[in-house]
Amino acid sequence: MASIELQNVNKWYGNAIHAVRDISFKIEDGEFFGLLGPSGSGKTSVLRMLAGLESVTEGDILFDGVSVTDQTPQQRNIAMVFEQNALYPHMTARQNIGYPLKIRGKSKDEMDKMVGDVARMLHIDHLIDRRASQMSGGQQQRVAIARALVRRPNLLCLDEPIAHLDTLLRARLRGELKRLQRSLGTTSVIVTHDPIEAMTMTDRLAVMRDGVLQQIGSPDDIHNRPVNAFVSQFFGLHSMNLFRVDNLKESAGAFSGQLNGTHVDVPRSATGYANGLGQLLVGCRPHAVILVKEGETPPPDTFRLTGRVYVAEPLGEVTLVTIQVGDLTVQALDPRKRDYAIDEEVIVTVPQSALYAFDTGTEATIAFGSADEPLPTADLKAG
Repeated sequence: MASIELQNVNKWYGNAIHAVRDISFKIEDGEFFGLLGPSGSGKTSVLRMLAGLESVTEGDILFDGVSVTDQTPQQRNIAMVFEQNALYPHMTARQNIGYPLKIRGKSKDEMDKMVGDVARMLHIDHLIDRRASQMSGGQQQRVAIARALVRRPNLLCLDEPIAHLDTLLRARLRGELKRLQRSLGTTSVIVTHDPIEAMTMTDRLAVMRDGVLQQIGSPDDIHNRPVNAFVSQFFGLHSMNLFRVDNLKESAGAFSGQLNGTHVDVPRSATGYANGLGQLLVGCRPHAVILVKEGETPPPDTFRLTGRVYVAEPLGEVTLVTIQVGDLTVQALDPRKRDYAIDEEVIVTVPQSALYAFDTGTEATIAFGSADEPLPTADLKAG
């Protein structure tokens, strides 16, 4: 186990592609750290440089305060688990798991004990003498994880290790990996493009975009206090709704503007975030949207606009309703048991306390909405 530090790390591929741009952060000893971002964000390049599989163009990487930038993966004592498990299909689970110990010259008794211990941790001891080719995808991935852990690495690198598995198995392995990492205390880094994996598994994570570090923090910090509009939309079970309002003006004490040619009512408290050109960029999480049907009275002093239902998807306790407002798509999570017809006109309302505000130019966050905004469970009054 080790604490890891990246100091002003850059990665160039040739002279054209600047894949990682001046990245600096520290991973604590025993921490489960995530690298999250869309395809092409540079997260895998960072992981491969940590592992020693890619060279660092500029900057330094330290393990426990000692530079390892010029060391091989073996010298760093790195273990990796990839999306494709790369097991030897003709070998048994025991042979696959024990292979790193064999090439290190461990005795048979020592190997049997260490392989048995890690197999029991991952609940695959009953598969120990089965060939890899005779196992399911989930069983194979457990063997691959056991093979990585048996060598007791300083750093465990996980490169989207469960992305190819089915939904139920992926959810089960998320929990198993988190529990295993907690019990072993192995410093671990996982690369993923899935915000749910990042939220549920990691202690802290780094969000990347186009090779640039956007934000580092706990899943709670990043979900409730995103530093900019990109992070707010990318991170979370459901993407944040963003509303870019133009032509903001006041009439008879009320404020309104235009959004994609649609009239928008804006609460007075939100107008203070507009720029000098009468433009406003605000957002909200889908659970904070209250949908108002025909014959119902909208809540007072809310952000408000009209759209049409594109589709409604029941999710058990809530219904995910997608609304089309011109070219803009808005999502709402409605806990009320009611039906929505396709193309039905609804009023989209957002309480002012739930609104996030962003700079219209840089899109940096300038005000946070309430993380505790309650679900709209009360029936709306009929008009």
